[in-house]
Formats: sequence, structure tokens, C-alpha cells
Amino acid sequence: MRFWSKVNKTDTCWLWTAALTSQGYGHFTQRSKYVAAHRFSYTLEHGPIAQGVEIDHKCHVKNCVRPEHLREATRKQNRENLSAAYKNSQSGVRGVSWHKANGKWATHVKHNGKSHYAGCYDRIEDAEAAVIAKRQELFTHNQEA
Repeated sequence: MRFWSKVNKTDTCWLWTAALTSQGYGHFTQRSKYVAAHRFSYTLEHGPIAQGVEIDHKCHVKNCVRPEHLREATRKQNRENLSAAYKNSQSGVRGVSWHKANGKWATHVKHNGKSHYAGCYDRIEDAEAAVIAKRQELFTHNQEA
């Protein structure tokens, strides 16, 4: 199959080597239609994907098409499985920000539209541990915590 000729099978991830979206996901066209490479790979192994379901990369590698690294997930579940801080994070740690008024690292975890406070800490390492523990408590699909 031509699809697999565009895949570099490493010991861990199977990397899509052809076209990538601006977000880093593999894609190609089939019969003049855009196809996400990871969704195509998942379908080959597991069958059709239900309407409205996303395919989550458990490995966090956007151009990975290894079926064992992919799973069906709701939008919420897929968002729970983020691996790093958002691009606009000033601390570099997801859920941790500097609270200037008290000179400490503040922690918040968003879940189901609510912000859950996990404390303020002198050391960023302690703040990071607190948000990881809070995510493990709240989330169902967080591989990294």
C-alpha cells in the first residue's frame, strides 16, 4: 500500500514523512479529499471512527501513525492528554503561573469549565507536582499527568 511507503517505522513511533499540516499532523489527499494520516492509519487497524470522535496520540508525537499509539477520544479526553504547557505560558509548566502579589507560584487546573486551585508554592517544582496530582485526580485520559 502506498500509504506505508510514506512512513518511517522507528522503534517507538511510526513517523509520517510526507506532507504535514501547519500544526504538525500528517496528511494526504485521496480522491481530491484531505485525509489525516493518523486517522487513516487508525481506521486501517480498528475500522471506522465514530462521528464526532477524535483520534488522540497517546505518544504526543503529532506525525505518528502507529495504530498502537492512537486511541479514540472525546474532545475533552483529547485535551486532557496534553504533554506540555501552552505556548503562551510564562512559567513553562502547564497550570502554573507566577502570583506577583504573594511572590509564589500559583496552580490551577481546568476541568469541565471550572478552574481547580491546587495551592501556592515557593518552588516551581512543588507547584508542578501539585498540578500533576490535581490532574491525576480529575482527568480520565491523562497519560502524562
